[in-house]
Amino acid sequence: MNNPFTLFNLPVDFQINNDLLSSRYLSLQKSLHPDNFAHSSPQEQRLAMQKSAEVNDALQILKDPIRRADAIIAIYTGEHKDLEQTHHHDMAFLMQQMEWRERLEEIENAKDVAQLMDFSIEVEKTEQQFLSEISTALSAQNWSQAAQINDRLRFIKKLNVEIERVEDEISEF
Repeated sequence: MNNPFTLFNLPVDFQINNDLLSSRYLSLQKSLHPDNFAHSSPQEQRLAMQKSAEVNDALQILKDPIRRADAIIAIYTGEHKDLEQTHHHDMAFLMQQMEWRERLEEIENAKDVAQLMDFSIEVEKTEQQFLSEISTALSAQNWSQAAQINDRLRFIKKLNVEIERVEDEISEF
């Protein structure tokens, strides 16, 4: 994939102006609309459709802080991360993950909505802290630290999916 920041004519920065991103997205998609290519050759129509798909993919990268951070790291280091091969040996965070999973399991077994809400707030605060930390690491061009924080954010994202699942399960009662 090409540089998603370049495609939207945005600076390569973790902080994104979402209004500007939306405006540029709409402008690009308007210019690539199939009606604009109705009288074009099949090849031009196909290229416009491919470019439109590329714009959609780039938008999804820029809207997601984890994917945006991965893109920034890849742009500056030239390294594209294989998520299956990622193994940071962050024992303290590994222990935190285990504690969170055990706590969520206990909350699920107890079917305690109040505890789940408290837990969800705690995880949200941690996520906001990591987002702040990754922004700082990326600005300082500390790529290994940024990658490690991004791995933590990936875990938080999965944990939030589990929290939602437990919330759905508990609310059925």
